[in-house]
Amino acid sequence: MTTKTTTRLIAALALTFALAQTAMAQQADPKAASPDWSTPDRSTFEWLASHPNPFISADSVDAPLDTRKWVNCSGMWAWAARQCEGLKAAWFQGRATWYVSGYAWHIPGTWTEEKLAELNENAWGGGYGFARTDERGDNYSWYALAFRDSHFETTAMAGWAAMTYWPSKGPVAAGLGYTVFIMMRPDIAKGWPFPAALPLASVKVHNAELLGSFIPKLNGGINHGDVAFFFGRWQF
Repeated sequence: MTTKTTTRLIAALALTFALAQTAMAQQADPKAASPDWSTPDRSTFEWLASHPNPFISADSVDAPLDTRKWVNCSGMWAWAARQCEGLKAAWFQGRATWYVSGYAWHIPGTWTEEKLAELNENAWGGGYGFARTDERGDNYSWYALAFRDSHFETTAMAGWAAMTYWPSKGPVAAGLGYTVFIMMRPDIAKGWPFPAALPLASVKVHNAELLGSFIPKLNGGINHGDVAFFFGRWQF
């Protein structure tokens, strides 16, 4: 990893810890940590944080999960059923989550120096979603994200993710998980949406989280190389 890359990753970690300090300050103030979501001020972010999913009615947020229509999770094997239930709870009861992107590290050895000079590393962008942490400490989320890709074009994606942390409920934790999504990018499938899945790893400090994913080369050969993609999120 180059000095330039290391510097950027350190800057991303510094931002994560700065956001974490904000979360710790809010937790020190009970009023700030536990706002009255039953009567939110719609002129502030509190309303968005308390009613994060724009596809469901804000008036139905408190409805019991067992009254919600969803895929039948009970017939699935244990792991799949847990994912199914977790994603259901996140869809109906998740809290607002903001995403910021990001940095794309084109791993040396799978690209020529000439090609690396042409590629974009600053994958700037952002997104929005909603997430929920279950009683086990696992986090399930739905999200939409757009950013500049390696070829300076706009890539858009939407999907879900699941993360498991160690320790499971600590204020500072490391996580592993996955994401499944639909993506649109100009250089693949002529810009038509296509499905994909990728692994995830993270470092979480209170509400702030730095995530990374590994995108392996699929076509083989040089200049179709591996990429490590880094981005962050903040969950209310």
